[in-house]
Amino acid sequence: MNTDNVTETEIHYRPINPRLLGNDFKFNFNLYYRTRVDGQLKYLKFADQSNQHKDKVLNLIDSGDLEEELFVREMDMVDYYQQATEVMQDFIVDTGISVKEKTGRVYDLSIDIMDQFFKYQAPANLLKMADPVMEMMDQVFSQKTVGFAGLGEILNKDYYTYTHSVNVGLYCMTYATKVGMSSGESRELGMGGMLHDVGKVTVPMEILNKAGKLTDPEFAEMQKHPEAGRDMLNSMGCFGNRISQMAYEHHEKFSGSGYPQGLHGEDISFEGRICKVMDVYDALTTRRPYKAPMTPFKALEIMNKDMAPEFDVSILKRFIQFLGEEA
Repeated sequence: MNTDNVTETEIHYRPINPRLLGNDFKFNFNLYYRTRVDGQLKYLKFADQSNQHKDKVLNLIDSGDLEEELFVREMDMVDYYQQATEVMQDFIVDTGISVKEKTGRVYDLSIDIMDQFFKYQAPANLLKMADPVMEMMDQVFSQKTVGFAGLGEILNKDYYTYTHSVNVGLYCMTYATKVGMSSGESRELGMGGMLHDVGKVTVPMEILNKAGKLTDPEFAEMQKHPEAGRDMLNSMGCFGNRISQMAYEHHEKFSGSGYPQGLHGEDISFEGRICKVMDVYDALTTRRPYKAPMTPFKALEIMNKDMAPEFDVSILKRFIQFLGEEA
């Protein structure tokens, strides 16, 4: 099928940030813009792979005159992000750029990937990009200890499923680094945290975005997402058992009153117990439409007192200790 000029119903297009492509991109996909022709929504080719079109895009980016929202075909999303990560790799090894700026840029790329996944229910293979993203974050962390205080300066304080996912991933990775896990283990914990909520893509949006308390049937539907996430990640065949366990177990409680399995104590994997702490902490300290974010002190006070039975106390206390050392 000729996809140069087609209607929205014929093929799926996804918005992109062309600035992520850098100044020397070698893309093997076309860029499109959206318009209406005779009242019908269409996507028209803005640039192809020729040098002439590439120069046109670069000039518009550099001049700040790129007013059109640009799109790529859904089937090209992985290629787009692979190009973006290659550009980011060059950025993070530049010694003239601050660690804070590098961390922020990788964070923005992570947010972009997870936003695409949740908002458009993109193909699951897009989640493979969590691996190079966490590898780059590990590279940044190895240049200088960023720590929880450094993360606090860049993390988005508004709660969305996609921002929450990335936040939890970075908290998990930082905790793993702090307790002395290897670089590979820290990256794996980071990926598990970043992907812990992927099963929510199967939850109806009206339930996922509901501001008030869920009804019993709605909560029963929400409780399906850990198993859906585990199955999705296992079906891809590229993520280790630790990562799928974090998706499956992050709502288990140390007291045994969690879901979906009602696991108790150390029957919950170590990774799942870490993810539980970071999941709750980020949920409490981010802004919702119906509540203001808690301060770190208030959130930790509630977790340590009112919610203590839910957590592995040794993990929670070390987390509190690390935050206290950086305060």
